[in-house]
Amino acid sequence: MMHYVTMPTRRQIMDKILFLYFLIQIPSTLFFDTQGVYPESWYPQMLKSMKQNYLEDFKDPFLANAWRHPWYLAVCLVEHFLEVPFFFFATYAYYNGARNKPWVLFPSILYSVHTITAICSVWLMALLEDFSKYEALAPSSLVERLKLCFAYSPFMICSLVCLCDSLFLFREMRQDKIK
Repeated sequence: MMHYVTMPTRRQIMDKILFLYFLIQIPSTLFFDTQGVYPESWYPQMLKSMKQNYLEDFKDPFLANAWRHPWYLAVCLVEHFLEVPFFFFATYAYYNGARNKPWVLFPSILYSVHTITAICSVWLMALLEDFSKYEALAPSSLVERLKLCFAYSPFMICSLVCLCDSLFLFREMRQDKIK
């Protein structure tokens, strides 16, 4: 008796990738990203140490003090109050398959475009801002600036993947409906 292994489809692979991305985003945002906005007393020492190690490694002045950068603070607050609830819905939808839960596509497009815009802002600030008068850790060389940009690049890549996938699936489903 032969056993055949079926290969997952491109759709199933994309659903699992996006499921994992949004699943990881939940604790990452709640326990790490929020530290740039809320009081240190809210976090256990282990999480504060993680943030401090990150700040020392990547010299991220934005996460060090989001309140000093109103544009970054706005991005953080949108992430905390609008995107975190979406992460739960997206995790559920992509776990079950976006084709089965097409209501996730439009919010995924909005999330992706917002995140891409925010990352472009971080990259531009990281590359062009004069950090010479900053009291907090900040990049002082081109290599440190590029390293900070690199720290944000996984979010850019995943958002681009999510955006393209959502747009293509939306188009594909519309064409299927027309036929």
